[in-house]
Amino acid sequence: MNGIPHSILDTRGLPGKQAFALWQEHISRYYDLRTQKEHPHAFNVRADFWHLGNVLFADFRVPPQDWSRSRACIGRDGLDLFMIQVLTTGWNGPRDSGGTARPGDILVCDMAQPTNRRGGDNHALTLFLPRNLLGPRLKAPDEHPLRLLPAHDPLAALLRDHLLGFHARLSGMLLGQAQAVIPATVQLIAAAINGAVGEEQAGGIRLAMTDRICSYINAHILDPNLTPESIAGRFGMTRRNLSYLFESYGGVAAYVRRKRLSSIRVALSDPARKGQSIEAIAEAHGFKHYRSFALAFHKHIGLTPREVRARSLEGKALSSMSCDDLAEWAQWLEFMK
Repeated sequence: MNGIPHSILDTRGLPGKQAFALWQEHISRYYDLRTQKEHPHAFNVRADFWHLGNVLFADFRVPPQDWSRSRACIGRDGLDLFMIQVLTTGWNGPRDSGGTARPGDILVCDMAQPTNRRGGDNHALTLFLPRNLLGPRLKAPDEHPLRLLPAHDPLAALLRDHLLGFHARLSGMLLGQAQAVIPATVQLIAAAINGAVGEEQAGGIRLAMTDRICSYINAHILDPNLTPESIAGRFGMTRRNLSYLFESYGGVAAYVRRKRLSSIRVALSDPARKGQSIEAIAEAHGFKHYRSFALAFHKHIGLTPREVRARSLEGKALSSMSCDDLAEWAQWLEFMK
């Protein structure tokens, strides 16, 4: 009863073309895929997901394929996650720029930024983390579109061993036990990305306060009176101390603005809100002047508001499977928006 929810997709035994089509139906919401053969004889995928609350842990076994996350994909799904991936077999390399990951390496992908990769016979353990869980612990939270942590790096090796051990014990853990491990896991990920166990990891009180403030901002993102002054007053601190906590985000006002723009992107991707004007959605999120909103949105998302709405509706139309036909993990990802 208290076990960890577990969902599987397995294409083994299906004809190659049918297997790839099934995989594509599940993953094309988030990535543009291409096989390295036009009609693969076999396309054996095994994807296991464990639902740990606000974090997903996945075990992927996939054949050679090209995968890219374009601006169109980002505008279509509205996911604002970090993907932390430990490669255990195969390779994963750039189609344009970036390092090639080999077994033992760790890839850090910001799913709010484009990527263009190809891989061969990969087995990878993957964590999907919301930005507000990992971002406050990073020195430069928006500067990791694709980061390679090499196997020989001591902190990367420590993180790899931790994730491998975590995965090996998931089947015997209760959900509460797994969730209790997440804070330490996130701290270790941040230490590996930052390159050293710095003040961000040592300041537990500061991190806890930043988390509380981020949760408060997320819950009140539609409040027109959500300002640095009101937030500082709510938590009994000075503007200067609040700015210090949000220094890695460029300030609390910048954080609120980005969260509002990301929230608008999710709203524009929701078919249930297609009858609501873009101007009304923007105004409800605190943007009174449409032109300045549109410029800020394009700068943050990489697409215009109308492009996000059009591509979201196009993405829904392209899928021949209803949500109920997909593996449960595909629905879990949808709820992480």
